[in-house]
Amino acid sequence: MLKQRRFFVLLTAVAALLAAFVLSCRASLNPTAAPDAERNSSEAGAAAQQGPLIETVLTGLANPRGVVVLSDGSLLVAEAGSGRNAVDPQEWSGKLTHFHDINNDGDFSDEGERTFWFRHLPTYNALSEYSTWRDEVSGAGDLLHHTDGHLYLSVDGGHDRIGLYEISPYKRMGRNLSSLSNMTGTAFSRDHSQIYVAESTANALSVITIADGNRHKVTQFGALASGQQSVPTGVAVDPRNGDLLVALFTGSLVVEGETIAFVPGDSVIVRVDPENGAIEDVVLGLTTAIDVAVDDDGNIYVVEMTSGAADPIEPTHDLFDPDQPALHGGYLRFTGRVTRYAPDGSDEYVVAAGLDMPTNITLVSPAEIYISTGQGTPNRPIPGPDGPTTIVGEVIRITLPDTDSR
Repeated sequence: MLKQRRFFVLLTAVAALLAAFVLSCRASLNPTAAPDAERNSSEAGAAAQQGPLIETVLTGLANPRGVVVLSDGSLLVAEAGSGRNAVDPQEWSGKLTHFHDINNDGDFSDEGERTFWFRHLPTYNALSEYSTWRDEVSGAGDLLHHTDGHLYLSVDGGHDRIGLYEISPYKRMGRNLSSLSNMTGTAFSRDHSQIYVAESTANALSVITIADGNRHKVTQFGALASGQQSVPTGVAVDPRNGDLLVALFTGSLVVEGETIAFVPGDSVIVRVDPENGAIEDVVLGLTTAIDVAVDDDGNIYVVEMTSGAADPIEPTHDLFDPDQPALHGGYLRFTGRVTRYAPDGSDEYVVAAGLDMPTNITLVSPAEIYISTGQGTPNRPIPGPDGPTTIVGEVIRITLPDTDSR
């Protein structure tokens, strides 16, 4: 069982107040917000950067998840799709797409800048499949780019459509390295010979050897502070020593017959020894840690999807009806955030707040971060910071100022 220590007892309230403040100052280019951030505008020109610079580089996506930045600056993006689990696989909407910024305008949304690699990957919504009372879309998930040019894409299509697929540089789908449990987070070992996988349904962390597909469990996660399951959702490898950092999302909890989706403050980041599976708490007091990254100095970057639960959706709700009332869908929208911590979990620095349901982080360098946002049924009406709006999948780029300027 994980030991819990309440280091940040006021974190949830502070995060909510911070998100409310920065959301009121959002710029028109980008619906995200960050403390002291300067907004990029192609019309007015970028001002002198005072804090994190947040730019929307892709919009109009259907549940973007894993993002890979190639050496030429182009992006490979996995999309989980709309969540509509059609009988005909040709109607599945999950995608793997290659984006090039051909006109060098800083985004990848112009005509001719996308090339589809795969367009009919599995997709489903947990609300309709498992009656979760939450709008949660699964499908194509995390994405890794090997030094030899191969890609590794995790797919949670539900039921018997689960896999970690090897994709050749020639856009050919190859081996399925694992189909035992959905893999929401993946990470290469330091020598790229193995892939660590966070297995959400099994509450476990496993490792797969690429050469022969051999898989073994590294550790099993026990209950969190309130007794609920600890659900691993993201994994990263500390480049300094090979340790594993794992995001543990709080599972649902039944109290006096009432199901609580998650317990604010119970989500954690843990450090795992890859050799013996020993677990050590690193960052405590989180709410919905869903992904994690580590830079060369050991600083830890944590993505929290939301700050609280709100507006559960009945399983009979028509997610694709544009005339339905604006509902959060089980998670409070526009309260996600990205936070950086020192290697020991101290020195909290909020990189971005007020994000709409972020899910995945790609750390290119300590100064360049990509975040996937907009989890949920695309175009479903939701409450926004400025009134009713709709779910829009986006990829944002966060550029951090030099350390000396902070």
